Amino acid sequence: MMTGSDGVFVCGGSGFIGSNLIKHLTRPGSSWGPVKALVRSAEGAARVRAAGGEPVFGDLLDEVGSWREAAVRAAVVVNCAQPSITSSPSERSAMDRCLLRSLDPSRLRRVVMVFGSSYYGRTDEGDSLDETVPTRRPTGLGMSYAPGVRALRGIGQDFDWVAAFPGGVYGRGTWFLEHCLRSIQRDEPIVMRDPPAIWPYIHIEDCVRALEFLMAVDGARLDALGREVILADDEPAPMSRFVDYMSEEIGKPTTLRLLSEDALRELLPPFYSGQLSANMVHRNTRLRRLGFELKYPHIREGIRALDLPRL
Repeated sequence: MMTGSDGVFVCGGSGFIGSNLIKHLTRPGSSWGPVKALVRSAEGAARVRAAGGEPVFGDLLDEVGSWREAAVRAAVVVNCAQPSITSSPSERSAMDRCLLRSLDPSRLRRVVMVFGSSYYGRTDEGDSLDETVPTRRPTGLGMSYAPGVRALRGIGQDFDWVAAFPGGVYGRGTWFLEHCLRSIQRDEPIVMRDPPAIWPYIHIEDCVRALEFLMAVDGARLDALGREVILADDEPAPMSRFVDYMSEEIGKPTTLRLLSEDALRELLPPFYSGQLSANMVHRNTRLRRLGFELKYPHIREGIRALDLPRL
């Protein structure tokens, strides 16, 4: 890890992954130094302060904003900022381009760009993939990540970089878990594809621990094994299994409403129907080979650790 006054600069620090990362990096005994985070609102600034960080007001799309001073002075930069589900694919690439242009390679130790494993996208029934897949089938926001990945690959020797691709991050506050929890509490059926789609999952604690690991792991190992890393646990699983484990912890049975992909598209907005329909069996091959150890390698133990309310 690093010491010194420059510390870490986090983009998207008020979001779910970003705020949990700040909390993790500022824990007692951490040697990362001060953690600053880019925010666009007073509400976002409050979340960053509550997590232990120092807010920096600005917009990642502002190419001349004063926020760039904090970015250029940082020893490590982590970009957790994500476009909204209704934005155009070009928004994420513009954010990535603006951030990379703001960095000073003479000061920067590493930049970690956080995308999503939807960049790798769909898998056929019975198949799985890891970072070596020659052909991707991106889905959802995954289609907006490719320009940023290409930009990183094109940097060459100027920057020390890592591209991180979390799978289905779960924890209190994540949309799928909270949606399922509300449905179970209200005795409402949970809608999903027939058969239920398979996702890669990762507990939020393991996600931020993995990001910290990638901030510090030896560059020679990254050069040898690869700088594009899927963050996932050891158990890609059907959504129905995730819900079953939730139901088990809550102590209340649940009902599934299984629909065809066509029926899901008619019922739900495109982003949500696409997420519920896509098989994404993504493996954590490179993360494991780099030496990272998961605290929750399976979703059952991860869900148990969430301390969900008993009903």
